[in-house]
Parts: sequence; C-alpha cells; structure tokens
Amino acid sequence: MRLVATGQGEAAFVEGKLNLSGELRADRGFLDLEQDRLPRLGEDVVVAGQPRATSRQRARLPVALDIGLNLGERLDVRGYGLEGRLTGRMEFHTTREGELRAYGRVQTVNATFLAYGQRLQVDPGIAIFDGELQNPSLQMTAWRRNQAVEAGVQVSGTARAPLVQVVSQPPVPEGERLSWLVLGRPPSDATKADLGMLQAAAGALLARGTETPIDRRIARALGLDEVTLRGSGEVASQVVALGKRLSDRLYISFEQGIGAAASALVKLDFTLTQRVSLRAETGTSSGLGLFYRFSWD
Repeated sequence: MRLVATGQGEAAFVEGKLNLSGELRADRGFLDLEQDRLPRLGEDVVVAGQPRATSRQRARLPVALDIGLNLGERLDVRGYGLEGRLTGRMEFHTTREGELRAYGRVQTVNATFLAYGQRLQVDPGIAIFDGELQNPSLQMTAWRRNQAVEAGVQVSGTARAPLVQVVSQPPVPEGERLSWLVLGRPPSDATKADLGMLQAAAGALLARGTETPIDRRIARALGLDEVTLRGSGEVASQVVALGKRLSDRLYISFEQGIGAAASALVKLDFTLTQRVSLRAETGTSSGLGLFYRFSWD
C-alpha cells in the first residue's frame, strides 16, 4: 500500500498511551489487495499429537486513534479481479481496549471486475463500515454491459456473510441471465445440461475473481471469446461452437456438427438497440432475420 496524504493532526501522551487525532486527505495512493492468503484451520480444529491452540485475541493497538480520512480522487485499488479508484470518507477510532474501529462509506469510481475473461463494469460498488474493519456492509453489482440483456452479479449483505445473485436488465429467467453473463448471448441453443453447467459456473464466479475456467482459457489462447460443446448427451447431435465478439454490438460465431451428417453454420449478430438485433447466417442454408426482444416478469 502506498499513500500520500496531507492534513493536520495532534499527537500527545495521555496516561502512558500515544493519542493521535486529526483530519487527513489522500492526495494519491495505490492499494494492492492481497491476492493469495494461505488457508488456516478453524479455532475448533484439534490436531492429534499437538497442543490445543488457544483462542486468538483481537489485535490491539498501543495507541488511541481519532483520525478522519477523506479518500480524495486519486486512490487506486487493484486485487481479486477488481481495478478502479476509491472515493469516500472514513473515520478510525480505537476502543478503550485498543481495538480498531472504522466508520464511513467507500465507493468505487470507473471500476471493473474480471470474471470469465470479461471486464465487468462495477455499478454500484459501495462498502459501508460501521465497526469492524474486516466486515463492512456491501452494495455491489458487476455488469456485462452493451448487449440486448445486460447481466450482472450482485453482492449484498456483509463481507463475512455475502448474498450473491445474478441480475439482469431487463428482467429475464435465471438460466437466460446466466447465459448473457457468461457467454454474452441468449441460450437459444442451450440444453438443460448446458444451463446446469452455467449455474455451477455462476456459483463459482466470486470464488476467485482472477481465475478463469479452462474453456475460457482455451478460448482466450485462440483469440476467441467462446469455445463450447452444445447439444444433448448423444455425440451425433452435439455441435462445437466458436465465437468472437468483434465489438460491443457485433458478435460472430461458427458452429460445426460432430455427427455423420455434420453441417457447418456461420452466424453474424449485430445489436441495433437494446431490444432489436439483426442476424445473418450462412451454411447449409442462408438467411437474414430481424429480432425484437420483449421481456416481462
């Protein structure tokens, strides 16, 4: 962590303890969040042959704090797939026992979150502190924008007990939300098994924001956005699909059947508005279609 701050403050020794108070403003800084933390055994775990670990006490600071910090406009943050800037105001205090307490509201600005090889736009990204520094309340949504159905991952609750759900604008069924979030297209050709895999993928979305599933890593290695196998359990009915998003509005895909009567198909999808899209396809047969999407609860 690097932080350059200006402001005014006072320091004094009171009853053998260093008292620090003041008001600071962050002129610029960089916060690099810890990427990998080694797992630790719970306090209720006992290892045979080793003495039982004593309960860890909360960290206590040998100072008394009363510090206000304005985060300013130039505090960058990076880690766990998140990149952007932080703004807001925080206040730090210590209790009589020396335990650190934090109060205030922090929000992201122009932040993105990396998931499945995509840069999702964070809006909103708010953390509210009301006591423990490690357990703020969260109001965050990371969106995949500029497509007919904008899908995102919404996180609420607290850092220790988060509630994660997939949302969309306009509202669509859950399976379709997952498809728009992970694949950037509707699940028109997806089977129940495909949607089941999407469900499992969404469940692991926030487990490690910087880690990309194997199919996405293969796609990125080939310079593509999608490499999938669609269809039912029978090999003859399965299709290999390759896709590439050329822009926010233009998506091109190639589908090749695996069975004996395999056929190839090239699709070009162009988004005209949030509800209207144009599709051109060629292969065994060619066609041109105009699609209008209307969704309701």
